[in-house]
Amino acid sequence: MTEGHAGGRVFGLDLLRAVAILLVLVGHSAEHCEPPSWFRWFWGAQGTLGVELFYVLSGFLIGSILIRLARQGRLHTRGAVWEFWSRRWARTLPLYFFFVLVYLRFDYLGVGDLFKLYPFLFFMQNFAWPLIPFFQHSWSLTIEEWFYFLFPLVFLWMARDERAYRKPMLATCAVFILLPLLVRMVVARHVSDYDGFNFQIRSVVLCRLDSIFFGVLLALIKTERPNWYACLRWMGIPCVLFLLGTAIYLAKGLPGLVAHYWAMVLFFPVLSLMVAMGLPWIESIRSLGWSRLDRFVTYTSVVSYSLYLGHIAMLTLVDSVLDKLGIAIKGPWQSMAVYAVYGLTFYAFATLTYFFVEQPFMRLRDTQQRTLA
Repeated sequence: MTEGHAGGRVFGLDLLRAVAILLVLVGHSAEHCEPPSWFRWFWGAQGTLGVELFYVLSGFLIGSILIRLARQGRLHTRGAVWEFWSRRWARTLPLYFFFVLVYLRFDYLGVGDLFKLYPFLFFMQNFAWPLIPFFQHSWSLTIEEWFYFLFPLVFLWMARDERAYRKPMLATCAVFILLPLLVRMVVARHVSDYDGFNFQIRSVVLCRLDSIFFGVLLALIKTERPNWYACLRWMGIPCVLFLLGTAIYLAKGLPGLVAHYWAMVLFFPVLSLMVAMGLPWIESIRSLGWSRLDRFVTYTSVVSYSLYLGHIAMLTLVDSVLDKLGIAIKGPWQSMAVYAVYGLTFYAFATLTYFFVEQPFMRLRDTQQRTLA
C-alpha cells in the first residue's frame, strides 16, 4: 500500500500505517504452522482490519494532495491530471510489476502462467469480478490504483469552471461513495456465504472504492473546517474501542453477517467511517515514549509498500526451504520461532526492494520534475 503526505512525515500517521501492515503480516503468517489456538483465532483474522486502515489512510493522504492541487487550480486540466498520474505511477508501478514477475515463481498457488497474466498489467484482475487466482493479495492495490486513476478524471469532469473547487470536490466524493453502495446493494442479493462476501464484495474494485473516499472526506474536512477536524479528536478513544470490538468480531468469523442483507452492504462503510473519525486523534500522537520503538514504527511505515507486496514471496520461500530440509514444524514454540524467521525475511527483503526498486524510481521521478521545472 502506498501513501503520500505533502507536509513530510507525521508520526501518528506512520503509526497507523505500521499497525496496518503488521496486522496483515501477522494475519497471513498465522495461517501457517501450528501456533497456539488463541493466536490463530485472533491474529489470523486481522489482515482484513489492516487493509481497511490502509484504505482510509490512503484516501486521507492522497486526498490531501488532490485537494491541495484542486484549491490551487492545478487539477482542472488534462495536463495537470497526467502530472498527478505520472507521479503516482512512478511511485507504485515499478515495484508492482517487479512483484508480478517474482510471483510467477514464488506464489501461494505455485508457478504462474505468464500468458494468463495480462489482466494484471491493467489492474483488471478484480475490477468487477472475483479475483483471478494469482498474486491474490494484489487485490487491495488494484482498488487504490483505480482510485488514483478515476478520482482526478471525475473531478475534471465535474469542475467545468477552473475556479470551482468545493462543489465539484464534494460531488466527486458523492459519486464514489454512492456508486459502490449501489453496486453492493445489487451484488449482496446473490451472496449467501462468507466466500461469496469475500470474493464478490470485499475484494472487488467496484464494490470498495468508497472505503478510500471516507479518507478523502476527512481530508476535505481538515482543509475546509479545521475546527470540526479538531473536535473529532475527542472521538479517538471511542473509535479505537469500536475497532477492538471489530477485531473480535472478525476473529469470531463475522457471525451473522451474510445472513443480513444490509449488514453485508454497510459493514465496510461503517468500518471505514469509524477509522476516519478516529484518525484525527491518531494523527496527534507524537511518540510512543520509547525512541527505539518510534524508529521501528517509522521504518515499518517507510517500507510498508515493499512489506505488503513482498511478504507472501518470503512466506512461500521459507516454507519451501523448510520442506526441502525435511523440517516439520509442530507445536507452538517451533511455530513462533518460524514466525520470527518470517519477520526477519519480510524486513530484509522489503529493505532490499525499497532501496533498489522503489527509491531509484522515486529519485528519477523527482529529478525529472526538477528538470522540467
